Amino acid sequence: MVTAISAHRRDEAGRAGLHEAVASGAEYVEIDVRRTGDGELVVHHDPDVGGQRLSRLPYERLAGLAGRPVPRVSEALEIIAAGGAKAHLDLKERGCEAEMVDLALAAFGPDDFVVTTRDADSISMIKKARPEVTTALSIGRGWWEYGVVRDLAPARRIRQSGADMVALNFRLARIGVLAQCARAGFPAMVWTVNAEPLMRRFLGDARVAVLITDHPRQALALRARA
Repeated sequence: MVTAISAHRRDEAGRAGLHEAVASGAEYVEIDVRRTGDGELVVHHDPDVGGQRLSRLPYERLAGLAGRPVPRVSEALEIIAAGGAKAHLDLKERGCEAEMVDLALAAFGPDDFVVTTRDADSISMIKKARPEVTTALSIGRGWWEYGVVRDLAPARRIRQSGADMVALNFRLARIGVLAQCARAGFPAMVWTVNAEPLMRRFLGDARVAVLITDHPRQALALRARA
């Protein structure tokens, strides 16, 4: 199996970044999903903008504080689908699950997108309502800072959530957690891999289904030469 590439984009690039990610040729384009105070699903990584909570801001105010156009999720999905890529939806908060999945199903059908989130309850909610949707429980956010020991043995949590895959921080993948997840039967998405030696390592590992990177063109070139 060839390891797929997911183009990881921070939000500063806005619509231009989405078009650039699609043009890279990566199989997936990743977007972060949050909801504004007036109910819009938007592509935005951080919970705050301009010192204010995004969840309390109307969409037009968000765009003003951000200093750039902030794509709505529906618009981002149109850009990704038009470019022939698959969508990688990284859900950042609860309460967006049903609407986000409905938008993705309308744009792609069930086979051309994946939902990742660190929230096991969100995974369970999605799988209960839409069992055909592919999901991955994200493991490893901040573990090296906060000492979250449970991230060192996540298979039970992944299984209980109902997730199909694991989205694994590359640091954890390097110290044996990737092997644990593979033994438990969970394909891995490994994030965020930007150093060339690590790209080579994970692109050559059959246990890694998707490599998530800020440098998709570089990863694709390395994969082509492997």
